[in-house]
Amino acid sequence: MIEIKEPLKNLKKLEDAALACAQCGQCRTANWPSKGIFDSCPVYRTESVPKFEPFIARGKNVIMKGLLWGHLPLSQDISDVIFQCTLCGLCEEVCFNSQSENFDFPLHNIMDHVNVYEALRADLVEAGFAIESHVPMNKAMVDLLNPYERDNKEKINWTEELDFKIKDASKDDAETLYFVGCTSALTPQIQRVAIATAKIFNKLGIDFSVFGEKEVCCGSVAIRTGDRRSFEKILEENVKFFTDRGIKKIVTSCAGCYRTFKKDYGDKLNEIEILHSIEFLKNIIAERDVNLKKLDIKTTYHDPCHIGRHMGLYEEPRDVLKRISNLTEMKTNRAGAMCCGAGAGVRKGFPELSMEMAENRLKEAEETGAEYLVSTCPFCWRNLKDAIDSSGSRMKMVDLVELLLESMS
Repeated sequence: MIEIKEPLKNLKKLEDAALACAQCGQCRTANWPSKGIFDSCPVYRTESVPKFEPFIARGKNVIMKGLLWGHLPLSQDISDVIFQCTLCGLCEEVCFNSQSENFDFPLHNIMDHVNVYEALRADLVEAGFAIESHVPMNKAMVDLLNPYERDNKEKINWTEELDFKIKDASKDDAETLYFVGCTSALTPQIQRVAIATAKIFNKLGIDFSVFGEKEVCCGSVAIRTGDRRSFEKILEENVKFFTDRGIKKIVTSCAGCYRTFKKDYGDKLNEIEILHSIEFLKNIIAERDVNLKKLDIKTTYHDPCHIGRHMGLYEEPRDVLKRISNLTEMKTNRAGAMCCGAGAGVRKGFPELSMEMAENRLKEAEETGAEYLVSTCPFCWRNLKDAIDSSGSRMKMVDLVELLLESMS
């Protein structure tokens, strides 16, 4: 344990929210059909964690009260529990104390689960209780500009699959910066997302550029896993980079990058328009009345937590998907959607838990009878694809831009 002057400095900034839980237990067995919610915590649904209180929001909130009231010290045991959570935010959606319009709770709308848990993670990391596997990941993010411990020069490799040149954002001016993100740029099987996006931009005559090997990680992994020092370094570097290059519009295929730039950077990017690729393309297609072919396929859509519950982008991807395929919804969708299990360092720190969560989501997708499982996040793509491969499922994992490109062709 590292001796620090203010062991709970981050959590205390959100003390009211941390203490707001009424301990009702709604987050254990939520059932709110009018909101499309038929379950609560996706972690608690698995067999990978024991079925006791710290693995639902109420138990975590009791721990926070113990910490803030001085009855508990920060510890590795607490860290191991708090980090077995993807910060998906479903617990906040099912919380009557923060969400119900029918009851006027004294602490109504104070609850803020995701930000509170992130604050506690930051305090745990600063006290020396980080998850071991997260340390080299965040170090690489700062030293190598990506969390995959890869040579950042590889971030341009995917462009070799294109038959046209893309502008270099570090020296060429363009109307739009396509921020590819580390996962799409560096993961071979997911580079198809970047390739499809670039091909669509080219077909539509979008004036765009990429940073390639100079692209710096958005920092999402650091803030989700409590390493705020690394996040601040990345934030400062990106803000300076974007400002120096006069960037006015950023479009990204990654749900994590989108949420991080738009929300976690605060007001640092206020002068830059930030759009998810589907949000951007939906607008362009409507403005230009682009002809799209209806594909004879049955699809179901998985809502990534970072653009769904965290940012409210539910209908934009569905509007596009309904035009180009036969969409059927999973039982849990939109605000009630089950998490894929990849986020907030869970895949890196607790791979078995992450995979079981992905398999649970896959089963829900299979129940729709759809052929294609569609998402708009490279991280979700990877985890759900791994679940498909490990289970021998016949479902096909695709990003929405892949289907959109096929429809335009």
